[in-house]
Amino acid sequence: MLAAANALSYRDFLTVALVVPESAGFPDNWIYVHSPELQVGRIQNFASWSPFLVKEGRTCLGMEYFVFEGDETWSMPDDDLIALASKELAQLGLVPADQVERGFVVRMPKAYPFYDAHYKKNVDIMRGWLAEVAPNVHPVGRNGMHRYNNQDHSMYTALLTVQNMIDGASHDVWGVNVEEDYHEEVSPGYTSKMSL
Repeated sequence: MLAAANALSYRDFLTVALVVPESAGFPDNWIYVHSPELQVGRIQNFASWSPFLVKEGRTCLGMEYFVFEGDETWSMPDDDLIALASKELAQLGLVPADQVERGFVVRMPKAYPFYDAHYKKNVDIMRGWLAEVAPNVHPVGRNGMHRYNNQDHSMYTALLTVQNMIDGASHDVWGVNVEEDYHEEVSPGYTSKMSL
C-alpha cells in the first residue's frame, strides 16, 4: 500500500495574485494562455467569480503557473514572481505593469493528480487496503481520491460521503465524474465554431 501511495505523482501549481484597478479586469472568470513566449498558463479574474472577493474599485487577477515543487519557478522569491507576472500581464496587453498595485504568491503543492500508466492500479490498491484495514477513513476530493475532479465534483464526493456516514445512505462516491464525455450547459442560440 505504501509503495502504491508513494508511486502517485502530482503537478503543482502557484498563483500570483495581482491587485489592479477594476477597469483592468475582463468579464470572463478565467482565460487560458497558449503562448510559448510566456510561462503563465491561465489568468483568473476573481471579481468575475464574486464582487465580494475584491476591494471596491479593484480586481485581483490570478496569474497561474503550472509547476513542479522545487523547480525554478516554484523556488523563485515572491518579489521575482510578482515582477514576472506583472511583466507577462503587460506582454499580453491586458494591464500595463505600472498599474499593478501589489501582489501575493500562493503555492499549492499536489494541486493536480498526475495520470500515468499505473495510477489506476495504485489507487485500487489503496482503496482495497482502506476498505479492509481502515473502513472509517473516507477519501474524498481531488487529493483524497487521486482524481482530477473540478471543485464541484470534489465537494459533491464529500457531501455524498457525509450522507453515507450520517444518514446510512450507500452512495458510490467513486462513481462521481467517471463519464467519458464532458457535459457543459450550452446557451440557447449558441453555435460552436467547431460546427461551422
